Amino acid sequence: MESSLPSYRAATTPVHWLEQIAPYVDFTDYPALCLVNHHCWGIFAPLLWNDLLRAARLSGLDPSDDINWWLNFVFKKLPKIRRDTRRLVRVLDARKFASDAYHFSADQHEYTLPHSFKRALTLLDRVDSLLLEGHADLDPSNVLDSQLAAGYHHRLRLLSIGDCPFHLPANFFASPYLQDLVYLDLSRVPGSIRHLIQPALLPHLRVLKIRGREVEDEALAALVNLFRLHLWSLDLSDNKITDVSIDPLIHACFPATDLRSDVYFDVEGRLVRRAAGDPHRGLFVFLLESDVSGSFSHPQRYLADAPAYTAEHHAEFPEYRVSRSNGCSSVLQDTAESVSRILAGGNHNFTADDIGTSRGLTHLRLSRNQVSSFGLVKLLQSSNGQLHILSCDSMPLLPHSGKLTSAWPRSAKLHGILGEAYLFRPVISSNLRVLQIHHSLVTHCPALEMDGLSTLARYHLAESSILPRVQQLFPQSFAPDMNPRLVSLTLTCVPRRSSGPLINSLIRFLRQLSEQEQAIREAGVASWRSPHKLQGLRHLRLEFEPDPMIEGFSTSEDLDAEELMTSGEQGFSFFDERRENPAKHISNPDVNMSLSDGRSGESSSPIRDSDTFLSHHSEWNGEKFSVPVWIGEKRVGARDIKQRYRQLVVEHGLRDGVGPVTPAQIMAGLPKESYIFHTAWCASVMPSVIDSPSTVLLSGMKDVIHELKQYRLAGRARYEELGRSQQMHQVPLGSPHYFWTGRLEVSTEQPMPQSRSTQYWR
Repeated sequence: MESSLPSYRAATTPVHWLEQIAPYVDFTDYPALCLVNHHCWGIFAPLLWNDLLRAARLSGLDPSDDINWWLNFVFKKLPKIRRDTRRLVRVLDARKFASDAYHFSADQHEYTLPHSFKRALTLLDRVDSLLLEGHADLDPSNVLDSQLAAGYHHRLRLLSIGDCPFHLPANFFASPYLQDLVYLDLSRVPGSIRHLIQPALLPHLRVLKIRGREVEDEALAALVNLFRLHLWSLDLSDNKITDVSIDPLIHACFPATDLRSDVYFDVEGRLVRRAAGDPHRGLFVFLLESDVSGSFSHPQRYLADAPAYTAEHHAEFPEYRVSRSNGCSSVLQDTAESVSRILAGGNHNFTADDIGTSRGLTHLRLSRNQVSSFGLVKLLQSSNGQLHILSCDSMPLLPHSGKLTSAWPRSAKLHGILGEAYLFRPVISSNLRVLQIHHSLVTHCPALEMDGLSTLARYHLAESSILPRVQQLFPQSFAPDMNPRLVSLTLTCVPRRSSGPLINSLIRFLRQLSEQEQAIREAGVASWRSPHKLQGLRHLRLEFEPDPMIEGFSTSEDLDAEELMTSGEQGFSFFDERRENPAKHISNPDVNMSLSDGRSGESSSPIRDSDTFLSHHSEWNGEKFSVPVWIGEKRVGARDIKQRYRQLVVEHGLRDGVGPVTPAQIMAGLPKESYIFHTAWCASVMPSVIDSPSTVLLSGMKDVIHELKQYRLAGRARYEELGRSQQMHQVPLGSPHYFWTGRLEVSTEQPMPQSRSTQYWR
């Protein structure tokens, strides 16, 4: 969602110099500046009074004095303040205010914290934003009661009550005081969301956050079918949503307008759609590459899109037209801080109309649900390129399948996304600017879960036994130049320990970032009249898991693993007694049976050893279709990874997830424009036999953060030395130092609550 163009009056009216410098003036100087004259009061008083509780804190209010100051201010001082001044207050943010207030005496009922906020809202009659998130002493139903709604003409537009411990009454959202809400955060509030699913309620709602509400597929379907295109931001993190919810999201929340265009074919490639699809991965879509789009080396790849013009004079206004972003405009954030600032007029890039207008879903957060990587494929291919911000940080690699259970170890699970880097290219995700996703998109190292293995053992096995197979099956991982329009990337669930490959992948990605910013600078200086350039990826955040060696190597978890596994003298098989001779599989009559039982998606004839393709019959939108699916050539005695894929298809019956081959699979040697069983192909990353890591190997695993920090320090030293030695005004980027000048942020989960959770490396 891009910022609106200014009006003619706003564009032609000169800005007073005081208005230009006001955002840079120290807050403590605002009171004195308000006393200079009426003009200064008009500029600095709104900045001083806009967020009342924040202003009190910045003015030196100690947290231990919050209650006394607030009660005295509300009941004694606030009624005496001029109404014009009181109307400057637009935000009441109590999230970090009076958080230590637990009880008041019964004979002072009028002077309780809830009553004080109710009183404040009657006196501050222009408050747009009320944030009570995490406040255990403020019951929203008491603060926003019917008496307040009856005598209040100015209605709230932002309400954040996440982590509220109180059950909300059934008629809470029917209050007239809440009918103008554009932003609502109900995360982790006890009770069902069914009170929201009522026609005619909250007609202006555009941003909805319902994290941690145990929302399931059925409830979500009812919710999105009610709001449909009214929402432009939806946060569903920490719920119980599965791939079943993808179809309702696609059909209800995305407009029919497709932002993908053949105009950008030379630079980005184009999509070719077939009138068929798969229930797991959606519509069959082939990616047709130009001569250079697949190498991401087109000389115009960093150019911003030209403005879109409409020839018809009667065409709809641009603010209501769904269009592709130019890739350079500011990204509209959906946080409470950002929305409240916009509502108060404190954001120069966006206005209240920008957040009050919806063209369908552009911000979607699905983290920590059960949406698999296949569900994400289906979502992105069918969302018509509308998403600006996407978060899906931990996902099962494959949808749940009974056949997969028989092909994999009994308790083994993989999380991550493999071979799907093409999804995040502009040819599919045309408007994507901010992405939060599992680190395997870049590192190709999925997260292994299995009973009986320690955390270190799982880390090591993922790198030593699974990663080499992933690199054979999916040779292409995500690189910055795949989407120069992406400005922020967060890689989540990053292991804190690595035997080497994970560290190398992250360092390689940092080097690619340095090369990208070098190429963008060189493209910008090539011609002084060159078009506007994209900025490329400027923010990388790495979210690490807790360090399993924080208390030393010999934890109980690792001791259990040592008892389970040997010192590496022989291979440890996950299949144990179920492992059989491959020849026995071939002669099994249950495997070579005729598959003519009428089930959709299966062939009508036995599979012969000479077959390299298998006919797949299914139905899409009521129409039957058949496509040949590549299963590979059978080679007797061969044990390569493609034979494993064929074995999973033929012997284990993994024939789900049919779809066109992806660019990564074509690089692995699969025929172009062919179809494949994606479930079986992805399942092939799990080896039949894994050599158990010895204690020596586990104890030698390196701290990933330490290694990255050493790499950054060495790169910065070379970067600064180059600037000093050559006395350059502008130090060259990229080679030979490969120091990336963007913002690298590292987040760690610390076991100690007093530890700081976020670090910045500049």
